[in-house]
Amino acid sequence: MKRGDTYAVRYSIPKRFQAVVGRKEIVRSLGTTCLSEAIALRNGAIGEIEQELAARLELGDTSEARPSPKAEQTTIRATTHRWLSYADGINAKTRQRYQQHLEAFEAFAGNIEVAQIDRGLALRFMDHLKSTPSKRTGERLSLRALQSYQSCLASYWRVLDHWGLVDPDMRNPFSSLLRRVAGQRKVVDPRAKNLRPVTREEAESLLVYIAGNHRLKYQFEMFVTVRLLWVTGCRLNEIAGRSLEDIEDRGDHIVIRIPEAKTEAGKRLVMIVGEDDCRLVRNAIAKAGMSEPSCPDSRGLLFPRLELGGYDKRPSHYLGKALEKARKSLKDIDHSEWDMHSFRRSAVSALVNAGVATHARNLAVGHSNKEDIGVSVYAKRGDLEGVIKSTFEALYDEIGGSLTHTLSL
Repeated sequence: MKRGDTYAVRYSIPKRFQAVVGRKEIVRSLGTTCLSEAIALRNGAIGEIEQELAARLELGDTSEARPSPKAEQTTIRATTHRWLSYADGINAKTRQRYQQHLEAFEAFAGNIEVAQIDRGLALRFMDHLKSTPSKRTGERLSLRALQSYQSCLASYWRVLDHWGLVDPDMRNPFSSLLRRVAGQRKVVDPRAKNLRPVTREEAESLLVYIAGNHRLKYQFEMFVTVRLLWVTGCRLNEIAGRSLEDIEDRGDHIVIRIPEAKTEAGKRLVMIVGEDDCRLVRNAIAKAGMSEPSCPDSRGLLFPRLELGGYDKRPSHYLGKALEKARKSLKDIDHSEWDMHSFRRSAVSALVNAGVATHARNLAVGHSNKEDIGVSVYAKRGDLEGVIKSTFEALYDEIGGSLTHTLSL
């Protein structure tokens, strides 16, 4: 970490020893303003701190301070508390509403193990909500209130599934609880959906804002991400979650492998063909080798400084929030018509305008080619890198090349 212009090392004391030591961490200056020198001195400073702690604590006599291991609780109440304590991406009002919904479900079902939740219980709870008047108004719950319950509980189940606490082959029991019956009119969402592709002017304005705001915690990561979103059409999490092993420098272009995705088509190759963008990625790789990871799980990532957030601990969690805040801070630009996913809309639109074949476009952006048996079946394991590279070259030409603003490193 930096304290003024001087680097320091911060050592977190294990929880079982904090009561004995009387503090949570030790911060010690490394006496240098050079990052590479600080990295070289870091391990020695940590070793000294650990030796001092060992002598002070007399580790052989601190077994009392070590808490006894407890089995992880998997009841509705325990998992609800765990989820909401991790869910730092929702505002206070939503958190309170979710808490009320989950408490109502617990009161109905009892504090049972989450593995006992099934479709029958979910349907009985929804029938209970429909027949029980509201304590506040004395009337039956509105459709909007019922939809809020369903949305909350469906999200809760997805979290349980991510944690491996429920049967992974079991369908979400809280999905489609409010399915329409024959003759019932479909509810129209009143919110306007007018999001469009981002323009080059808007993307450049976002870069200018990021480059000029040195107080941003993730300024470099935000800058690189915006530049790469513009020329790849990737999703934000596909850029933020990349490891150094996923990136291959081939000289005139850089290949980025995306090995995990919700669909098979999403697992693909992305190519950086612009000279300036390749140089930027190389700088990011070099910086990753010198940066202190935010946690052990961040080691080896392209952006190791990013804190992992959300119940599934994603690198894109806090980066996405920072980019959204920056986007909404732009002046003289209507940010209500586009978001960070609009970079993907821009790329697909550019490929369509460039006349790129549908199968090639889908290979580049990770969409399915299920209607084309030649690509989806016969050529599925073939070498299609030539098609992919020419597709990204066409995209690069159509969008007018790289974004021009630079960031002083």
